[in-house]
Amino acid sequence: NVEAHLLGSSGINAEYGGDTWYEISIGSHKTASISRNTGYAASSGAGELGGEIVGVTEKTDSEIDRWINAWHAKHDSYELLSENCQKFAFEFMVWLTDGNYKCDHRPDAREVLTTDSEFINNKGFARAEDGNAIASYGLGQGQASAGPFNLGAKVGQFNAQAVAGPGFGAFADADLVRVEASLGNIVGAHAGLNANTGVGARNGNVEAHLLGFGGKIGADGLEVNTPIGGVNCSLM
Repeated sequence: NVEAHLLGSSGINAEYGGDTWYEISIGSHKTASISRNTGYAASSGAGELGGEIVGVTEKTDSEIDRWINAWHAKHDSYELLSENCQKFAFEFMVWLTDGNYKCDHRPDAREVLTTDSEFINNKGFARAEDGNAIASYGLGQGQASAGPFNLGAKVGQFNAQAVAGPGFGAFADADLVRVEASLGNIVGAHAGLNANTGVGARNGNVEAHLLGFGGKIGADGLEVNTPIGGVNCSLM
């Protein structure tokens, strides 16, 4: 199996599969190319402070190469609010994991749309590596983004996670249903039913929750939560 990670201050700007990093590079006249390097961190610096496991994949190197070449043929120019690195990373992640992923960060801007067939998941994964152990299961999830405007929905998402570095803590996330909306990484809100419980530092944030009540602060800004919803905003 190959792990898939999403790193960066926004949570979505680079993709890692196996020991190879894949990133969007911008050339002259807004031409886009996909650069690759191996190692612990990407050429851009993403991953230097650690990242998170968003899923696992059984895609081969040749399958990855074919998918990247096909994606790049359709998106060979860089557009700040649509055809960008966050679009590439999200769509690459969804394809790598066959829609069986966990990624809770708000995007800055992109253009994506989860299809009906991608939304229904009913799958799970478990992985332990580099001080991070996670088991995740979900019935369905999806995203729709147009520039900085993003809508998301989850149904039956359950996760158990223990972190010993980078970060620390133990977490049990239980979202029966969640609907969220955000304006870039500036402000957002969500509603639903959850009983999330845990304390520690993970994914660039320090957080504490008990049966849905709590909050977090860090790379994703400031967030205040209740069992039926919450709000968040950027600290920048």
